Amino acid sequence: MRTVARCPTLPSLNIRRIFPLLISAAATAAALWTYASQPRAAVRIPVPVAIQNGKTLDFSSGRPVIKDSAADKAALDAAVREMDAASKDVTFPADSKEKK
Repeated sequence: MRTVARCPTLPSLNIRRIFPLLISAAATAAALWTYASQPRAAVRIPVPVAIQNGKTLDFSSGRPVIKDSAADKAALDAAVREMDAASKDVTFPADSKEKK
């Protein structure tokens, strides 16, 4: 069995060599502790939203909110009228019986 006096590593470690090693070990431990102690983001489970005719879904707050106001109904009716007016002259040709 070897004794400390015969070990070449321990006598060669003087304070000028140990001090930077201890500082880097402490800095590494502090960085790992900081990273490990951060709270993890919770997994959000999507909330099911029942779609209701004539009502507006508002996601601006980050959560689905069902709105049923007169202004929303007027905007919805105006959008439907605008889409109907834009698509009233659109026609699609019938498919031919023969496929090439």
